Amino acid sequence: MSKARDLANVISGSGTLNANVIPALPATKITSGTFADARLSSSSVTQHVDLTALSASNLTSGTVPSARLSLGASDIPALAATKITSGTFDDARLASSNVTQHVDLSNLNASNLTSGTMPDARFPATLPAVSGANLTNTSVASTTGSWTPTMEVGTTGGVTAVYVKVGKIVHARCSFRLSGSESSRGSTLLRMTGLPFTSLSGNTYAGGGYIQGYYETEKAIVHVEQNNTTMVFSRDYDDSPYLNANLQWGGLARRESLRDYQQDSGYYRYWYTMFVTYATAS
Repeated sequence: MSKARDLANVISGSGTLNANVIPALPATKITSGTFADARLSSSSVTQHVDLTALSASNLTSGTVPSARLSLGASDIPALAATKITSGTFDDARLASSNVTQHVDLSNLNASNLTSGTMPDARFPATLPAVSGANLTNTSVASTTGSWTPTMEVGTTGGVTAVYVKVGKIVHARCSFRLSGSESSRGSTLLRMTGLPFTSLSGNTYAGGGYIQGYYETEKAIVHVEQNNTTMVFSRDYDDSPYLNANLQWGGLARRESLRDYQQDSGYYRYWYTMFVTYATAS
């Protein structure tokens, strides 16, 4: 009667149920709800699943945290090179033999150098002799054009003047007619102006050539004055070949040295052809 009364009180909400009055229940009676973690001992789980010896095949989703991984070299199997499909090896991971087994950098063929410029330090102080036939790319920038020569005496006309400049060397020629009155001549040095490029500085003359006149005119050596576009002439001083002209003893031609086959009429007119080669400032 006491148990019946206690059960009645529980049902009515006015009593409590002692543990000793609850009969042993089979697990099948637990049909809903969830046990609190504190109600389950570790043995209740490990008796069915051994968490200390899991098969990797049981991991079917998620990612294992890096902190849970501790791999030694022995844990990584031998890999084929084909397995490396991305990324770049650090230089420290490559030995020189990894490269030289395929390319011998100590015995390169010059044909492999297809771009770039060799540093000066890589060339010996004395370069070996080479055959000119092997020099196939030695072109130097060159220009051509015309220029306007003018004598500083009389009138210069009928001019044909051209030049070729190769690097810093100019080859110039001209033909012209020089005319004027006898009064235009004097003791001033005979000069021509108008060279196409300023000459190199640092010496008295930067180049030279010769000028040849027609009929009763003088022939003379041409001297290109340094850092300038002017020329002076040294004449045939003693009727000797003009190549022996002596600048030291007053061989520079002066305006009165011009010869004139029409001198009787007080007027001169004659033709000259000149060739000159000189070094330029740039």
